[in-house]
Amino acid sequence: MKPPAPKKPTPKRSLLLSLLLLLGAYSSFSWFLYRVTAPITVWVFVILFALIQALLLTALSKGLRKFIRQWLRSDLGYFSIVMILAVSITLALVWYQVFEYVVLMLGTEILARLDLQNAGLNQWQALFVLTLVSVLGLAVGWSAREVLIISASMLGLTS
Repeated sequence: MKPPAPKKPTPKRSLLLSLLLLLGAYSSFSWFLYRVTAPITVWVFVILFALIQALLLTALSKGLRKFIRQWLRSDLGYFSIVMILAVSITLALVWYQVFEYVVLMLGTEILARLDLQNAGLNQWQALFVLTLVSVLGLAVGWSAREVLIISASMLGLTS
């Protein structure tokens, strides 16, 4: 007898998993920001980063591809790509901990975007979902940290 075939992941199941991964990525980054006591300007920058990243992956993706194709037709375009990569590598080495989180958030957001596309959502719906889950992830990480600190102070576990 043949063993039963493993269940094939459904689009809804993989979409839910990728959105949970996105939520977790932003929550862990939020926890990191809270731990290093980042100022409010950093939090605003991170929220803008989440919105811009969602915009680039959804509503602006066709225009961005066209812009990059035209930009790379010149020597100046290639030179600027090399300079951007050099600066990015330098920043990655200097701020490795932050760079890890950025790559994690970018990867999970791309995965979520692909699953949203497979689920049949249009660009604006995907933009709304990606932005909502990203900001919700930041809020979950911040709130969890607040709750833990308040609970620890109520129990007398902090100095």
